Order: sequence, then structure tokens, then C-alpha cells
Amino acid sequence: MARTLADALREFDDARLIELLRARQDLTSPIPHGIGPLAARAAQPGSVHKAIGSLVLPELQLAEVFAAYAGPVAPEQLAHAVNASTEQIAPHVYRLATLALVYTDENGRALIPVRALSEALPHPAGLAPRLSSDPTPDDAREIVESLPAELREIADSLAFAPARLTGSPDSSLARQLTKARLVTKVNGPGGSRLLIPRTVHLALRSGVVHRSFAHAPTPGPEASPERFGGARDAQMLEAALEASRIAATIATWHADPPSVLKRGGIPLREARRLAAAAHTSHETWTSIIHAAWVGGLIGNDGETWQVTREFEEFSDASPARRWADLCSAYLRSNYLGSLAGTRFGDVSLDGLHEGEARTGESPRAALSASVGRKGVKVRRRHMLRHLADYPEREASAASLAESLAWAFPTVQRAAIIEEAYAFTRETEAFGLLVDGVPSALAPAALEALAREEVEALEYLESVLAERLPEPVEHVLLDSDLTVTVPGLPGPRVAAVLEWTDVTSRGAGVVARVTGESIARGLSAGGSADALLDELAALSLTGVPDVLAYLVRDEARKRGQVTVGPATSFITGEEEHLDRLMTSSEASRLGLKRLAPTVVISSGDPGFVMGSARAAGLAPLAAGASGAAAHERTLGTVRGGPVGLELESDAREQALDVEPSEALTRIRAAEAGRLDEVSVPQRLLAAIADEREIQIGIVDGRGGTRVLHVKPLALEGGRLRARDAEAGEEFTVLIHRVLLP
Repeated sequence: MARTLADALREFDDARLIELLRARQDLTSPIPHGIGPLAARAAQPGSVHKAIGSLVLPELQLAEVFAAYAGPVAPEQLAHAVNASTEQIAPHVYRLATLALVYTDENGRALIPVRALSEALPHPAGLAPRLSSDPTPDDAREIVESLPAELREIADSLAFAPARLTGSPDSSLARQLTKARLVTKVNGPGGSRLLIPRTVHLALRSGVVHRSFAHAPTPGPEASPERFGGARDAQMLEAALEASRIAATIATWHADPPSVLKRGGIPLREARRLAAAAHTSHETWTSIIHAAWVGGLIGNDGETWQVTREFEEFSDASPARRWADLCSAYLRSNYLGSLAGTRFGDVSLDGLHEGEARTGESPRAALSASVGRKGVKVRRRHMLRHLADYPEREASAASLAESLAWAFPTVQRAAIIEEAYAFTRETEAFGLLVDGVPSALAPAALEALAREEVEALEYLESVLAERLPEPVEHVLLDSDLTVTVPGLPGPRVAAVLEWTDVTSRGAGVVARVTGESIARGLSAGGSADALLDELAALSLTGVPDVLAYLVRDEARKRGQVTVGPATSFITGEEEHLDRLMTSSEASRLGLKRLAPTVVISSGDPGFVMGSARAAGLAPLAAGASGAAAHERTLGTVRGGPVGLELESDAREQALDVEPSEALTRIRAAEAGRLDEVSVPQRLLAAIADEREIQIGIVDGRGGTRVLHVKPLALEGGRLRARDAEAGEEFTVLIHRVLLP
């Protein structure tokens, strides 16, 4: 009997099998009952497709050679097909064999790909699909060698061109190429098209599938030296603090909340307005605001975007903790916030194209699914690892794109460019990159991804906190209404700055007090007397009279009407409201009594309902009109993305069972120490051993038809098999299959 993949896997030692199970985690769900079922599952099309997604570029090139030849390939032929030596390809061949995508024949002289490899790569290296009408390899060589001289130059130009040719199939040149059997005419839904048969194409290439063998990408150039010692660290800290400040500006949304687009997200015009109000660029603002969204600080009710309850805790945290929350959310998200406002394909390695918008496609909206993409966080982790490997090199979008293309060769080129471009913008916004050079925070971000989320937050906070200078709790006031903070603002100074318009940030902060800024502070619930008292306590230069006059003048204008928060109303008998007002829940609800039978609360209606129950009352839900409503219609704005569950990349799946434990159970089943073997496991064993078995198929009337078959594949709850007598393939649902 010919050697099978199961035979090859039985020769693996424990270490190599564990490597296989770790790299292809879908093979252990559920755990196979033996090496045979493991091999059969590894050869299934769906599993092979996932495994191809984990290959790096040189491994994919070799996989395409196997797919191109769709049969045994000798190592020398394999090396020739990629213009490399057998020594160069050896480690990559070993990796493909470890992933159970190829195995050696019984003589050990050739490598055999699993059947599904060709199915998963139907157009390897631009070649046409294999057709039954293709000439044999010998005939293809004869076709190429017997080409007339006038077609020789054309044939050479077609050698590494795509197999599908453009142009009219009825042109004079097309007829010449067809007559020479260099191309064939294929009919399809869109009409006839010209195709170079795969065997002819390989003959034109003299058996070469890829003209050059991929090598690991080279890093960017050496980073230029700092003009001043510590300049990059200072810029890093400034960017980290700026990220915290930008996120805090969402507190102003209550006054003029941005609207929600029908397709989800924030309108581009509003996003630009909010970025300008936050005194930052649109790209930086969208980078930070997406992290705030993913972190649950922002949500929407379908009409407007609002802050959530989590924002209050966030705003009370230290600057280092706020940065840690934002950075962690960014690192673990599948979003590319800085691409908001662009269309797919608009981004180049040098920036944004200024070309015309593609027909029918709208710009991607911030805070929407349009800026999300499967596998982004896995590729972001790879780029962080690239920064860690080359800490003294510049990380340009071009060098990062090259690294991504090598590590993720199956990802579309335009997507690779977009993600590399977005990474440079977003990491600059968080202080992980400074002028294209990795900062001291970059390795900390990579380390955080290896930790549990809570532990990662504490770690990131400590890394930034130990680098921040001691905060200052004093200011310098000038008669021109300028406020100068000579260092990192402490909590009390930061509160005072809320009453100002900041004009400059860096080693310190320069701000200016205006009538509008004071009005903004008063509108937020501040007190003019409290502000002047605090300024007197913090100022090293006293409080100029002109500033005191301005504050008091603005205060006198306020108070014509009073507006306060009231998210919920509660009505009921006076005695019941008395009980609620005196309960332990009252302080958390922010209750205010307007009348004996009417109370308002700043708490969310759903939260108030639960608190009323805790106080021993039986509340009834009411809508905005006062009529009874279903309780599920009440509730707080939910933070974070809703309705967008991006799948994880195959390289990032969580293990249900550790590979070592899974191997122990597979070995036990192989040795016969596990008695219970299911029908699927027995079918998988037959597939792995490539043997024929007898099965029963239950028909719709309860009868059973007995067949002698060769099982071919088992996937998606269906068995594909070949009838041993009729020679025909068929598919049947697994629950209809009986085994003796």
C-alpha cells in the first residue's frame, strides 16, 4: 500500500506533533481519536485553507509549486521551481511537512502534497486552473519547442504573465496563438476568453514557478541621532499625555452630540469639527477616539453619540492610567481608526492619494464597521515585534509593509499598505513611535499583549508613570490673561485648565483665559468664587485684577435659567417616594424631589428600576410620554462596537486544550486505550489510511442501502465518498451513515 499522511505523522516525535497541534489549533476541536483521524482532519479542505493562512512568503511559494504540479515533487525539482538551492528551501520544506501539508513518499525521494492543497490554491503563481483538456507535460514541451519563430518573442513575454490574457479572442494574434496551441479558448458566463493551459505555461517557464525565492525583509535605515539628548523621550511623553487629553474632550459631547449615520459611525464633517475643537489632526483624533470607543467610553442610542458611565471612572483616573486604558484598547482591537474618511485603495506608502473617489463608494466613517477588518490585531502585533527586533531603525510605512507582506502573503496588497500606513499614524498618536523611531513605550506595548488584560493595564500604567515627571501644583498668572504651567499639570492645576483655552503644550502648558472659556466652565457647573479661590491658592504671581473682573462679569451673566441633568423621572405615592429618598440607593441615583409625588434622577432609567427594586418597591416602566413601556426599552447607552464581531486570525486562536494534553489523548486513542470511537472518527481513520469500507445509508423511508465505498473527505457534517463498484463520487449527510 502506498504511503499516506497518517504514516508520515506516525513517524513524528512528540515535540513535532505538539508543534503541529499548536500551529493548526482547529485539529484539536474535538480531539481526534488517533493519528489516522488526525491526519484525515489535517487533509480536509477547510483545515488546509486555514493552514495556508499561517504561511510566510517562502513557505507559500513552495506550497504554490506543489499546487502547480499537483503531484509528487522531488527536492531538486522543487528548488529549481523557485530558483533556489535545496539547502535554502530545506527549513521551509520541513515547516510544510510539520504542518502536515506535504509528506515524503515510501522511498523518501519525493514530497507529496495533500490533495486539498491544490484545491485551496487554484491559481498558483498566476497559472490557470488544471483542466482535463490540458496537454500532458511532454506534449506541452513539444508545443513550446515547435513554436514558429514569429511567435517566439511573444511566447517569452507570456512566460510569467497571468494565465488569463486580455484582448479579443477573435483577433489575428489570438488565432495564431490558438493554432500554435499556446493558448486555448474557454467559454464562460462573460463570453469567451483566452487562457494559457497550465502545463504549457510551466513549459514556457522551463519548470520555474517563481522567478526568485523570497528572503526575510530588510529593516529600514538607521535612525538619525537625536539633536538634543532625551528629545525623543520628551516627545513620547507628550504624545501619551496628548492621547489622554484628546480622549477627555468627549466630555463636551453632551452639549452638542455628534449624530449617528444610518450606516453607522460619525459623519465626516462632524468628525473634522470635533478634531478641530480638540486642537489636533483628523488622523490623530480618529486614532484616539476609536480606542475610546473600543474601550467602552462612547456609545450611541441610534440618534446621537454619547459618553457612557465608564467615562466617569476614566476621567477620574491618572493620566498614566488613562493612556494605559486607551493603548490597551487600541492594541487589542481590529480597527484602523486613522483610515476614517478614506476609501479602500486610497492610501499609498507615501500618504493619501488626491485622486477621484471611486464610483459608488463612500468614505469610511469613524466609529463604524467600515474601519474594521479581520486579523488586524494579529498583524499589528507583528509590526510591534518588528519594532522590537529593530529598535534603532526607522519604521517607515514602506518597511512595515514589506515585513507584513512577507509574514502574511495571502493578505491583499492594498490592505497590507493600508495597515502599515495606519500603524505609523496610530502609534505616533499613542507615543509608541516618535519621528518613525520606536520609543521606550513600544516594547512595553508588545509585552502587554502577552499578559491578561487587567495585568496588562497595570503594567502599561506603571511603565508610563515611572517616566513621567513629578506633576506641578502651581501656575503663573499674567495680566494679559495668560496661564503658564511650568511642568506636568497636577490634578488641581488640570481642573483649573478646564476654564482656559490651551495654546501650547510641551514641557509645560501655556493657556489663555477668555470670556468663552469661563462661560464654558460655568456651564459645566463650576463656581466663579471657587475658581478665584483656587487660582489664589495655586498662583505664584497672585491673581491679576483684570482676570478677577472677567470671571465675575461672566458669572453675573449666568443663571437666567437653571438646567440640570435628569435622565429619569419617578412618580408615585408620597409614602413610597419617602422610602426611596431615604434608602441606601438614593445617593447613587442623584435624586431630587420636585413635588411630593414627583422625583427626578440623574441615573439611567434601567438603573433606577433596579435600585427601586433593591429599596423594596415594585416599579413600573414608563416611556417618554408617561405611558407604560417594556422594561427592555430602558437602559444606559452601551459603550463600544455593537454588532461587529470580527473573527480572530488563525494565528491567534485561544487553545481549548493544551497541545501536550491533546497529544496525550491522541496517543492513548492510537494505542487502543480509549474504547469509544464515534462514526466520524472511524470514517476519518478510513480516509487517512485511504482504504475502502462498507457503509449503510439510511434513506427517507427508513430503509438502508449498503455500499462498498472509499471515503474521501469529511467536512461540514457531510461525507464525500466514491462508490467502489460504480466509480461515482457522492455526498451524504453524516447522520445518515451507519457503520457495521
